[in-house]
Amino acid sequence: MRAFSLKRMLVVATVGLCSISAYSDNSVQPDSSFQSVCINSWMNKGKQGTDKVDYKNFGEKYCACASTQPMSTEEEINQAIQICLSRTLLHDAMDSLEEEIGLSDAKASDFTEYCQDRWSLIYPKQSDDDKKFTTSYCGCAQPKLMELIKKSETITDKEYEQSIDAIAAECSGNVKEEPTGSTTPTTSPQ
Repeated sequence: MRAFSLKRMLVVATVGLCSISAYSDNSVQPDSSFQSVCINSWMNKGKQGTDKVDYKNFGEKYCACASTQPMSTEEEINQAIQICLSRTLLHDAMDSLEEEIGLSDAKASDFTEYCQDRWSLIYPKQSDDDKKFTTSYCGCAQPKLMELIKKSETITDKEYEQSIDAIAAECSGNVKEEPTGSTTPTTSPQ
């Protein structure tokens, strides 16, 4: 059920990345071309949203993540979508939480609100099943991220970012990543 629900939630992102997958096979294409096409596709899919600036910022982060993922096959494209949407959502929610409340003052309910707000940003018209999925996803991430916040002062920024990536992978259905040659870590449930 969880994988099925996640696939339904990623339809918009799939269409956007499928339209740009040709760039992944051409090694002479610069990342800026991929970024431009990805962001344009992202923005074309988000016309029903109300906060265009936040939506575009989210899309830029999402496309930056996607540009580091292998996308030679449909399976790799789907995996990149799942990985990057989950990572971007959690990183964006945590960044907003830190900016607006401060990590040291954040409560579990604050994170849940910010997480669901990010889902509403990218999917403003959610069905009841979609809402159940987003509630479940945020519920999975919330205790793990609250633990991360507690130790955030004792770890490096890189470790903090990698921990968010690992939580994103775990909560999006235990995505198993393969090393891509980039600085993106291989994740596994902790």
